Amino acid sequence: MNILYYVLYLGTIVLLLVGAQLQVLKTALVCPDWPLCYGEFLPQMMGPAFYESLHRFLAGLMGMGSVAWAFVRFKELKVKALLPLFLIVLQSLLGWATFAYKLPTITTILHLVFSLLFLSSLEGTHQLEYDESLKSKWNPKIKDVVGFFLFLLMVQFFLGGILRKSSLLASCESTMEFWECWKLQSTIPYAGSLSIMHRILGIVTTLTGLFVFSYLIKNLPKWRWSAIVGLLLMVTQLLLGLQMGRSASREMIVYHFTTALFSFCVLLFLIVRLRRYEFHFFGKAVPTYLNDLMDLFKPKLTVLVVVTLLVGVFLAPIQMNLILLFISLISIWLQAAGSLSINCYLEKDLDALMERTKDRPLPAGRLKPEVALYWGWGLIVFGTLVLIWSANLLTAFLGLFSALSYIYIYTPMKPKTPYALYVGAVPGALPTLMGWTTVTNSISGPGLYLFGLLFLWQIPHFMAISLYRKNEYGNAHFLTFAQTHSKEFLRTNIFIYSLILMLYGMIPAFSDWRGLSYFWAALMIGIILLGFSIVGWKAKDEQSFNEWARSYFFATLFYLPLLLGVLLILR
Repeated sequence: MNILYYVLYLGTIVLLLVGAQLQVLKTALVCPDWPLCYGEFLPQMMGPAFYESLHRFLAGLMGMGSVAWAFVRFKELKVKALLPLFLIVLQSLLGWATFAYKLPTITTILHLVFSLLFLSSLEGTHQLEYDESLKSKWNPKIKDVVGFFLFLLMVQFFLGGILRKSSLLASCESTMEFWECWKLQSTIPYAGSLSIMHRILGIVTTLTGLFVFSYLIKNLPKWRWSAIVGLLLMVTQLLLGLQMGRSASREMIVYHFTTALFSFCVLLFLIVRLRRYEFHFFGKAVPTYLNDLMDLFKPKLTVLVVVTLLVGVFLAPIQMNLILLFISLISIWLQAAGSLSINCYLEKDLDALMERTKDRPLPAGRLKPEVALYWGWGLIVFGTLVLIWSANLLTAFLGLFSALSYIYIYTPMKPKTPYALYVGAVPGALPTLMGWTTVTNSISGPGLYLFGLLFLWQIPHFMAISLYRKNEYGNAHFLTFAQTHSKEFLRTNIFIYSLILMLYGMIPAFSDWRGLSYFWAALMIGIILLGFSIVGWKAKDEQSFNEWARSYFFATLFYLPLLLGVLLILR
């Protein structure tokens, strides 16, 4: 299994480097056919066609390796073992659609994102042998240091990708001295500012990296070798940056990306092991102030907000200035994070009654309630004001309405009626509509369709959660349908909503918005979810019923990104 892990990991890195070479040469999509290139797996020429076919060939090998990985790890990890394979499927669909529909080159950023997520999922599902001697001298703050630096590096990745793939970098990079090019770029509205931000943040990230890896060499003896490698990479990156200040040749750009990629791999290696060791030793993440502060914003939910936002953005028929779009997405995230923080403040007493939530920062007393309140309102107000400037008044209003309805309508209703589920589904579905309005400044067709899809999806999704967590919600005095209605009612409703979702998912094909390929893909995905709902009728006792509800919940987690993916990719 270790051999398969190293093959997949190294193969993905090679795949990324070959892809970087293609992008720098600006020869992506040179092959006229797919998945072959000029009818061959590897054309007999060392040129653009060879590199592109090599990229495809390696991707195919990674796909087969992911199937083997899922098979080997499934017995121990169950559904989690399928995550790398799931990401490979999404990556393959995106690659095919990029060729078939000649998608904009900016979509290569999504390829990068999926690849980095694949590496993360591979690390997360890799079997570890734990060194028990580390437990007595464990320092939880180290993971905050590594996590913060990884965040800085990811921001640099995305900034660099947006600049590179949207032609926002002035051509002076390869023809002028650093300061002269910087001066020229500063005169370009938005683009020049983002380019300067990328450079300044690059200097900050590199200097931070030198400090972080020096700190880790001293305080993390278990993986000191990785910190030393990281430190050498930071020195290399600094030297490359100085050289690129004189001349940013194609080779330098590839070297720059390679060093950043290897730095990411080192940090990923460390953060995954730090977190997994912590859960192994203590059964949970050991609290720190930074970790508690981030918990107020419920990162998993806010990531879902950003993903659904992007679907609305990519479906929009017009394009938007990428700088303003980037700022708008961050502003919407701030609104969502602020409302979730205030939600933590309002529900702190109820959270203390639930096993799953009693260790959150507020009920556990690690943070003062006022911290959540001040941060929440500060993020909502700031996000709204910036959104008015970067996008439009409509999107800012929708975001504000989503936050206020979540705080003042949905949250107070939860202990009083199970129908709060339908009210909460409105702010939960608004982000994807906001992605559409950010670009179009209108509430229309596809945007409303996406809102309806997210609204309908949430109903059976949360009904399933309420079933297998019935006792927890009851202890916290939250009224759900599991407390007020019979199992037969919930089982029937989950089936009905699964059927509605299957039919609703095919509307784009019936309205000539999408074609036959989308119809068959949406039908298949809908049938699979419907099949999971039908399995519930076989459950006879409490345990089997809860197991079915949990399996259906996980099925909905796969259903949504798959359907949104084919909606984006298949025309």
